[in-house]
Amino acid sequence: MSTSVFTQQDLAYNSNVDIKPPIVAARIKMVYEKTLIGRTLMGVEQVNSDAVAYLEEQDVTGNIDFLHEQGNFPSLDFDHRKKSKAIRPYGAYFDVSMMERKFGMVNTIGRKIERAAYRMRAFEDNLIFKSILGTSGITEVADGSNWTANSGTGMGDPIADLEQAKRLIRDTTFLEATDIIMSSAMFERMTKFDIIRNKLYNSVSYVESGVVPSLVGLNIIIDNAIDPTDVGQVCVLRRQAFGYLAEAIPLTTVAVEGVQTGNILIDHRYYNLCMAEPVVDAPEFICVVSGLKG
Repeated sequence: MSTSVFTQQDLAYNSNVDIKPPIVAARIKMVYEKTLIGRTLMGVEQVNSDAVAYLEEQDVTGNIDFLHEQGNFPSLDFDHRKKSKAIRPYGAYFDVSMMERKFGMVNTIGRKIERAAYRMRAFEDNLIFKSILGTSGITEVADGSNWTANSGTGMGDPIADLEQAKRLIRDTTFLEATDIIMSSAMFERMTKFDIIRNKLYNSVSYVESGVVPSLVGLNIIIDNAIDPTDVGQVCVLRRQAFGYLAEAIPLTTVAVEGVQTGNILIDHRYYNLCMAEPVVDAPEFICVVSGLKG
């Protein structure tokens, strides 16, 4: 059922004592789409298969030059390597009990909806960032400065590290990086440097908002999936340029009546599933800087 038949009041599930499956499904989709991280960095391409074949870009040979009177256009050779990946479905279900719906326990149901949507998004982000880090051909800087030392001998230099990553992407692709992805631990270390802290506190109201809009021209995205074991690394990339998400089935919520599950105390069981696979076909737009813990 299309969500367009519902008003904003309807979709505010906490105002509905009689929470119906279409409203729960619509709310899951709304929460999920509102919190996307990885998907905002990649374009989505619909596919009608359980696998995707793609061409991974290699080095570009040749260059632009002046033309002679007869033309003599120089050649640009875009080398590619053909690859393929399986597209696997993923998801989980949660139950809304008869009592939760009968007694209008909207807060309890609301938490189930939000947690289900956030976990779907988190799983997908882990999938995307693992694919980014595991792709061959990305630019790597293994000797970043020590972000755990914000003063004294051996003091780190986050600005120089990020500028180096930007330069490497620019020199290879002739295009600018747009985003930096870091874990919450690395973000905390970065904000302890006086050169950054003074700027944040004095110009962007960081103390009041807790939000850092950008750093050296890069949008800041905080996601622990980029450094799950806190080895000390960050990722700089160009948004919507390094790859896409091959999607066979978008986020889908299927409601099954509790009686069909064999448990009469379940009002409905909500299955959430998606079928998508990240494809990184232009790794030259990604730079991972590591060694940031000394």
